[in-house]
Amino acid sequence: MIGKKIGFAVTNDILMDQRMGRICRALNDHGYSVEITGRRRKKSLPLPDQPYDQQRLRCLFNKGPLFYLEFQVRLLFFMLFRPRCHIYGAVDLDTLPAMWLISKIRRSKLLFDAHEIFEEVPELRQKPFVRYVWRQVGKWLVPSASYCWTVNQSLADRFKNDWKKDFVVIRNLPVADLKRGVNEKIERLILYQGRVNVGRGLEEAIETMRFLPDFKLVIAGGGDIENQLRYRVYKLGLKNVEFTGELKPEELQEYTAKAWLGLNLLDDRSGNYYYSLANKFFDYMAFGVPSLSMDFPEYRLINEEYNFSVLLPSITPLEICRAIENLYRDPKRYDRLSRNATEAYRVLNWEYESKKVVRSIQ
Repeated sequence: MIGKKIGFAVTNDILMDQRMGRICRALNDHGYSVEITGRRRKKSLPLPDQPYDQQRLRCLFNKGPLFYLEFQVRLLFFMLFRPRCHIYGAVDLDTLPAMWLISKIRRSKLLFDAHEIFEEVPELRQKPFVRYVWRQVGKWLVPSASYCWTVNQSLADRFKNDWKKDFVVIRNLPVADLKRGVNEKIERLILYQGRVNVGRGLEEAIETMRFLPDFKLVIAGGGDIENQLRYRVYKLGLKNVEFTGELKPEELQEYTAKAWLGLNLLDDRSGNYYYSLANKFFDYMAFGVPSLSMDFPEYRLINEEYNFSVLLPSITPLEICRAIENLYRDPKRYDRLSRNATEAYRVLNWEYESKKVVRSIQ
């Protein structure tokens, strides 16, 4: 299949999707012609040059049913007027209808890459009809995919049970650069990196900072609840919380390299989060930064082997505060976690994981 064309679609801004960037580069490096189509937002930053084609669609609607409907229509017509792809890659259920249809029209193969249990995101908890619709989309369309990927084994097992399809696990591991991990940390700098959305433990983290005046929390990223959180910080009168807004990947790495501790806190009521394996978990690791993560199956499995994160049973401010203070008072433990992270990065990196991408579609 070397030399053939693969087209991916995502509903997010491709500049911020490091997983898809790594996948596109890996396929391009092995001789595939690759393009990816995403979404242009009002605050989208310019796209850097890449060895593969990048396109972004501008939508009139930015959320809710009208956005998803509009995006499917725009994506379908956009793909109809592009050269035919041999494989059409739908990333998550919210791009699947259009990519499934174009794959049928063009008589091409369909690849489905599931990053999450889409119908179980916290935003849909109070919307049973919407959840039902997305479940039906998966039930009807996923079985026709020729190739299926996901981000961890827990999700692969869940999806096989739901859709009777085998999923190849391609984890969101960082690119190998063994010079990382040797960085000057800013003591007491706590970092959250990623989308600023519901269910990421950000409200609780902000509340925690009331009890940790000598620590600083940096929230690096943008998202749906960013303005709400900024207002919350203002109302609480906190001076030790900083918002960066959207950052380019290289700008984000500068923050990660300096962080003393990383946050990877998730709502334990969400099945989608419970079976997650977030990019940030490995991004902190790559820079030798210990993290606070949830005691969920995938994080527990990795931490039992490599031990570079502190796992929490819940995300109450008291629990978070206690974990941070205990770690700060035990520098030997902190140094051990940091060294373990650096050592783990020698194994848990994209150099090894990328080989699965190419093998899985040959």
